[in-house]
Amino acid sequence: MNLHLAMNFFSVILLLLLFTCSLTATAQTDTIYIGSFKHKNFLQLYAGSFSRKINFTPSGKEAEQHQINLSPNSSAFCGFVLGYKKITLYGDVALPQTAKLNRQQTNVRAFSFFASHFNNKWGFTGFVSYNRGLLMAAENIPAMYNNRNDIRKFTVGVHSYRIFNASKFSYVAANTQQMQQKKNAGSLILVLTPSYRIMQSAVSIIPFEKSKYHLRGEMTMSRQIELVSVQLKPGYAYNFIWKKGAYFLAPSVYAGPGGDYHQLIQTNTKYTGINFNLGYRAKLTAGINRERFFGTLEILQDHTRSFIYRSVYKNTYTECSLNAGWRF
Repeated sequence: MNLHLAMNFFSVILLLLLFTCSLTATAQTDTIYIGSFKHKNFLQLYAGSFSRKINFTPSGKEAEQHQINLSPNSSAFCGFVLGYKKITLYGDVALPQTAKLNRQQTNVRAFSFFASHFNNKWGFTGFVSYNRGLLMAAENIPAMYNNRNDIRKFTVGVHSYRIFNASKFSYVAANTQQMQQKKNAGSLILVLTPSYRIMQSAVSIIPFEKSKYHLRGEMTMSRQIELVSVQLKPGYAYNFIWKKGAYFLAPSVYAGPGGDYHQLIQTNTKYTGINFNLGYRAKLTAGINRERFFGTLEILQDHTRSFIYRSVYKNTYTECSLNAGWRF
């Protein structure tokens, strides 16, 4: 499957999700549990840090000795969200002197985009990311990295949510604070995640000297790994409430299996097949949610591992942020 077909595939999925959300009857909200705010417009400021780890680990006894650890040149960030009427604007910048390597040391760059929409029963979060090069951790030397400017990585997908106790539990209140949870409540949530991932290298994704421990176990160049994936992650979210919603603690966790259709290109040979994957997504949000002011601490981790021949291909995203907002 090429990139053009993958984008068409996900465009159809996104349209189907939007169509499903629009046709699904909105659950009647129990106002004893969930309330709205008089002021709908808001300005939110945030700051935080993130990391993404991309690992190839052999499935045999050589796992630790021959694993390959890749990552973008991640840094701390700050930004804003402005919600006015039906328009929401976002902007953020990387904080200087916080990246793993400065711009004089590396040409590695990363770009990402997120979009989400929720009603009380359904919702989705779409994501797109592109990496122009990655850093590869040096063996046995902490905090040292080699530039892998030969690698390109592209990811697109969507987390779609089905919230089963929408009359008493507000996903929006727990995650974006644009509603207010007034009493303790939780819900079973089902998360379906289709995604498309492709990693390419003009040289070899797996260094040649380690290639016999990875993928098909052959001493050859791995030019491309392409995955079309689906994961189904059942989970649960809960919102602990104090002072009628003024203070809250909202943990959530989802985990489950899935499958990948993979395409591997090694030197001039193409291999295709189906493999198993596992994933989880965990988030903790805590803070204040009042009529005019809201402030939160958020911690998120999203992990997927795909079992491809002799390798376990892991992708872990971790984020921690502080948020403060004012409604007007």
